[in-house]
Amino acid sequence: MACQISSTPDVYLSSIIKDNKDEHECCICLYDKNLTIVFNCNHHVCLSCFKQYAITKLNSRQFKYDPNIGYSLGCPCGCSNTLLHELHIFRLMDKSNYERYKTFGAEEYVFYHQGVICPIPSCGCGLILDESNLKILCPLPIGCGKTFCRSCKALWKDDDTIRTCPCQDDRRNDNQAFSFWKQLFGHRHESSSLVMFKKCPRCSTNTEKDGGCNAISCTQCGMTWCWICEMEFRTDCIQSHWF
Repeated sequence: MACQISSTPDVYLSSIIKDNKDEHECCICLYDKNLTIVFNCNHHVCLSCFKQYAITKLNSRQFKYDPNIGYSLGCPCGCSNTLLHELHIFRLMDKSNYERYKTFGAEEYVFYHQGVICPIPSCGCGLILDESNLKILCPLPIGCGKTFCRSCKALWKDDDTIRTCPCQDDRRNDNQAFSFWKQLFGHRHESSSLVMFKKCPRCSTNTEKDGGCNAISCTQCGMTWCWICEMEFRTDCIQSHWF
């Protein structure tokens, strides 16, 4: 996994950090420092600013996962196609944040491959499964051995004869109630926004909406999705059903 980086001598960073011989200014603090990180767009960032930039983005889970690169960051100025290929650079963060970076990167790898994260506290094992079965067993010894529902992430009852989770019945009941509402009052474009809880379309984390716009940022996986169509947020979401 590209985001899981083994111990590598710090001298490796010398191939990423450049001497600022031409005295380029940092695009964040606007000072010219001796050592800078240079992005593909030729923007320079000094080491102290880069560290703070990386930690800030990590706290809000705004790193980007690329299947060919891994879990990385692009230019602070928002330039396209500037993800850093040398992931060892993120060791410039302190040890605890670097460990968080590796954990988040592993989770993004699982989400990208349509996997699930075990919801059991203190477990968090990543599972990439081919089957569409709702009943998920977190395997031992890498996991906790618990069984949970792929959809709602609740613990599965021990009875092996149960093939569906109660959340599926609740979903069907919700759909029937909404259908009855449509028959009585007709379909209104904003009716789906009246629902206060929905699941993130990537990781199924329960999300509450108590106001604001329809662009939802998941606190678990970092995905920005549309509250109305329940898909990854796109420009046409604003044009077609923003209000």
